[in-house]
Amino acid sequence: MIEAFDPTTPSSKYLAMARERHTGTARLSGELAWMLEDETYDCGLNREHVAILVDQRNWSGAVRNANGKARVFLDARTNQKGNAEIGWVRGDHDILYDEDFLVRYVNAARTHDAVPWRSLGELMWWKGYEMMASLATFRQSPLATVLLYAHAARLNDLAAHLAQHVTLVGAVKLHFTYDQDHLSSVEFVPTIPPERLREMTQERRHRTGQRLREAVERMAKFDPEDPE
Repeated sequence: MIEAFDPTTPSSKYLAMARERHTGTARLSGELAWMLEDETYDCGLNREHVAILVDQRNWSGAVRNANGKARVFLDARTNQKGNAEIGWVRGDHDILYDEDFLVRYVNAARTHDAVPWRSLGELMWWKGYEMMASLATFRQSPLATVLLYAHAARLNDLAAHLAQHVTLVGAVKLHFTYDQDHLSSVEFVPTIPPERLREMTQERRHRTGQRLREAVERMAKFDPEDPE
């Protein structure tokens, strides 16, 4: 029997539970065991990148002049290696308010190697996410399940922290499905209604199209080969 995920339980407690089980009879494979053997592991959270995101000096002049807050959608994607990338620039839903940030910051956040080994737009990185999920659902591993719970709780912590510093228009969370006290599936799901998500996606496409048209008009206006 697997206990259901409790969003009020902190990630530190789930990690402590997983470490306690890992030192007992249950063991994880080497590809995941390092998370429990490293006492400093914080579920892949990159505190430096989070601090850069909430720093108003990296927001656009329009946002700062209006005394507003930059808009952020906390998204996630699973790459080909089965690792989960969580951030504000790239994700499965492609919702980005790049106009709320400095151009150089957005460009750096989009570039995978802008800083040593991780993108500035990436706030969390879960190595072996698909392996964790597979062990928890198909093999019903209590240890892998508790480790997943720790990551889910830390993701919720991140969303709550961002909501205090930026305009968090939406986020994703880990959703767990159970079948007769067994964990049957785990997936990233948005925290906002589907209707609103579709609206935001359409708005994003409209803004992108509008900026492209404006850019083309500016290029045509200052084209040195233009006879006018």
